[in-house]
Amino acid sequence: MNETMSLTALRMAQIQQQYSHQLLEGTVFSIADFLNFGNFRLDEYCKQLYPHPQSGEIIRIAQQYCEEHGIWCDNAKHYITCELYLYPDAQFDRMLAMVENNAIDYYLNDVVGRDLFGHLKATEQLEARNLMKRMASVDHHLLLPADATPVEKANVEILQFMKETSPAVWFEEFMQLYCYHIDVTHRDGNSDALGHIPTVEEYIDLRCHTSGMHHIVLLIEYAEGNFLSKEWCAAAGIDDYLRRVNFLTAAFGCLSNDLFSFEKEVIDNSTDANLLMAVALNHPAYTFNEVIGSAAKIVQDILIELLDLIDKINGQLSKASAADADKTARLNKHLKGIDKCVQASWLWQVYTKRYKRPASIWLETQLPDPIAKAV
Repeated sequence: MNETMSLTALRMAQIQQQYSHQLLEGTVFSIADFLNFGNFRLDEYCKQLYPHPQSGEIIRIAQQYCEEHGIWCDNAKHYITCELYLYPDAQFDRMLAMVENNAIDYYLNDVVGRDLFGHLKATEQLEARNLMKRMASVDHHLLLPADATPVEKANVEILQFMKETSPAVWFEEFMQLYCYHIDVTHRDGNSDALGHIPTVEEYIDLRCHTSGMHHIVLLIEYAEGNFLSKEWCAAAGIDDYLRRVNFLTAAFGCLSNDLFSFEKEVIDNSTDANLLMAVALNHPAYTFNEVIGSAAKIVQDILIELLDLIDKINGQLSKASAADADKTARLNKHLKGIDKCVQASWLWQVYTKRYKRPASIWLETQLPDPIAKAV
């Protein structure tokens, strides 16, 4: 056992032991209480958001598509609803393509994802990595190998539709982010596999990619065909703000998810690829409660900065000339999409049964769940 593995194994055992003690004591934390600040309340912020009005039909078609391609998992019904919250105003065909794309992503996650990869046999890991390399190397030409698997075929079919319904420059950026996500996500994400303990900042940077949140944020433009002009944003002096907003939206989505999925990933699967474990490993003297508080503060700070930047961009837009009315309207629409993406990141995690369990330290993931909205 190398030094990194020894350190992570010891810290993992400490966190799991302290977690078990808290659970036996009946300790319950509210994730929302950790993230609220000042007069801001997440439940109030999110209460106007509802999923796509055609959710039932979209889920039915997406499930049928996945079953036809042999990529349907029993628990899929708990995760393919995610996109329906993220893009509630999306055009039907675009929404369907995004849900099917998301279904492929979650299928890969649940078969060879970062918290499962280390538990696979060596032959299974090799087979998985070869598949991921092929899927990550797909470019805008969307060519398939002769021996393509069903999941590869489904992937390219959906990407072809997205290519035909988006500008080339947008699709190229999407493909770069999506393929990089495929490559870095479906492998062993634990510190011993990396060969070192990443800093919290390094973990956050990688997590934004492994979660897929970067291309999920990019899909805000695709959902309603509301593509932004980068040149105009630069000329208006808001391009740096907008890049930061996009990053923070991605970071809030994946790192708030690390709170929700902590028990599934760290307790059940002993993975340290989670924000709480990143904090624990970088602060070995922290108690379990201090780890929770520190991790939650990171997510809260991201939310505070994000909402502040949105206000600043809106202030800049109020000074735009009448000649820029169309581009201003597009950016306003995009910012509303950012708001909904943040709201959805919270609301879906509260709603989905993916993280529910009979005994949990989180109020939001306990069963039965009295606060969730149904699709």
